[in-house]
Amino acid sequence: MDLRQIHLVQATFATVAADADAFSTHFYDHLFSLDPKVRAMFTSDMTKQRQKLVDELVVIVDSLTRLPALIERTGELGRRHATYGVDAHHYDLVLDALVVALTMSLGEAMSDEIAVAWRRAYNLVAETMLHGAAHP
Repeated sequence: MDLRQIHLVQATFATVAADADAFSTHFYDHLFSLDPKVRAMFTSDMTKQRQKLVDELVVIVDSLTRLPALIERTGELGRRHATYGVDAHHYDLVLDALVVALTMSLGEAMSDEIAVAWRRAYNLVAETMLHGAAHP
């Protein structure tokens, strides 16, 4: 990921966060449509879960320019998610749900360049989460 891509992710997330509830609703609706069994992994109130997603994304997106902080945060996140039963194939589902939610939230502002930037950011996060999950 280069600095331009980081800035694209941060700028578009600022736009998405302005209507965070719609974004997170799109995200979970699509995630559960991809694999309805994933819904059982979420035992808490989905309103709270949607807010947790947005809160975590705020920290992660902000940390993209501070790799050590990002790795520490996402490694711990990966360890925690492993205890919920999340495994490697779920990360592909989440990427798909993320891109769909971004596209729905950004509308015509979504571009191939933005999609690539988000995919690269997500891949970095997913890899460090998987590393964290593998090293409790």
